[in-house]
Amino acid sequence: MKILFVYPDIEGVEHYGARKFYHGLAYLSAVVKQDGHTTELYYADREPTREELLERVARANPAIVAFSSTTHQHPFVEKWAAWLKEAMPELILVSGGTHPTLAPEEVVGNPNWDAVCVGEGEYAFRELVQRVAAGQPFHDIANLWMRRGDDIIRNPLRPLIANLDELPFADRDLFDFEGILAANDGWVDMMSGRGCPYQCSYCCNPGLQNRYKGLGKYVRFRSVPHVLAEIRELQSRYKVKTINFQDDTFTLDEKWTLEFCEAYGREFKLPFWINTRVERLSEEIVAALARAGCKGVRIGIESGNELLRRDILKRRMSNEDIIAAFRRLRKHGLKAYTCNMLGIPGETKEMIEETIELNRRLEPDDLQFSVFYPYPMTELHDIAVEKGYYVPQAGALSTYYARTSVLNLPTLTPEELAYEYDRFMALKSELSLRRTHPWKYRAKKALRALLGGDEARMERVLNVWRRAKRALRRA
Repeated sequence: MKILFVYPDIEGVEHYGARKFYHGLAYLSAVVKQDGHTTELYYADREPTREELLERVARANPAIVAFSSTTHQHPFVEKWAAWLKEAMPELILVSGGTHPTLAPEEVVGNPNWDAVCVGEGEYAFRELVQRVAAGQPFHDIANLWMRRGDDIIRNPLRPLIANLDELPFADRDLFDFEGILAANDGWVDMMSGRGCPYQCSYCCNPGLQNRYKGLGKYVRFRSVPHVLAEIRELQSRYKVKTINFQDDTFTLDEKWTLEFCEAYGREFKLPFWINTRVERLSEEIVAALARAGCKGVRIGIESGNELLRRDILKRRMSNEDIIAAFRRLRKHGLKAYTCNMLGIPGETKEMIEETIELNRRLEPDDLQFSVFYPYPMTELHDIAVEKGYYVPQAGALSTYYARTSVLNLPTLTPEELAYEYDRFMALKSELSLRRTHPWKYRAKKALRALLGGDEARMERVLNVWRRAKRALRRA
């Protein structure tokens, strides 16, 4: 039987410059391929017309069309499902991914969906495909919700997959992986496990932990030999230059991390990058990562204001903890990359400046930043709604990359947010200058110190210098 997966990534390619590989759909594809079914992907990097979508689906000729979507991309998916159900009512339409798991009540309310997958989808989707292929009803499959007339069937969640090694390797061919590698200079995204135990108020993990309570261990890692076996297979098939682990906190399990580093460093010469937290970067772990060939670490800073970070974001580390972790990374030759937010409930313009100044002090090799968005099933979403900062649905944004906020914050005006967003952009350019022209960066840093950190005065001095340079060129 043929399954067409649909992955919406509107504006994503424009922002990153290349398509992405998505593990969720790749695991589903690998599982159903084991049963002899065929799969195909429609990667929607721009919004199609109704005619384009219908033609694309007709050409694939599937029995099932399975959509995966984030909160930002879900409005596109809802519209496309309506087009398909009207034109091709015989198709089985399935909604899954991050947003349906976070907001299943909202998604299942749409009558165009034949099934909504909540949570881990590999075995639920396999069972659905088996039932459809056999012409059997599928209304009672665990992890699937669906409508029957005016009634909603909320099937229970199945236990979490205890042994991740039992899953096949993710199906990278589904995503034209060679093309993705060529566009990303050989960077391969990988996952070593699932779940995160921390309670960050802006993240869905605490809500998912509660939803899965009693259904197995939430945080799980694949065995080190299983991870290494996948890397071997990747090397045998593709031109791999860098392994990019996308786990939320790669160094969470210290024993696992040390075992991985020892085995990886013994066998592979490929550089790799990870995500982690400052609390999980002890001297021993950083040294082991460096010996194994880790080249860089991405760390969530989020805010430079300690009280906001602790009381609102529920990230309990001090600025000194962060600075000490960065010192350890530098000591062992690892690059560092920070992740930051602005427009957080309770945040002021001055607090955003603290985030900028902390980053300037850390001197990361690069950084990313985004305007806070209240995702469903998060504590900060509920607080924003309760305080009247946010009206669900009314303020939805179709992209993660927006420079505006959906919140109406009493502590931060839209004009102040826009100004601070531009300040972050300037900081990103400043860090780029550090990489490409170190002497210019040091000169600018010295000028800032001389002027006491007065950015407005510094910009006036730089403008005088730029005008003088232009005048000399014309002379």
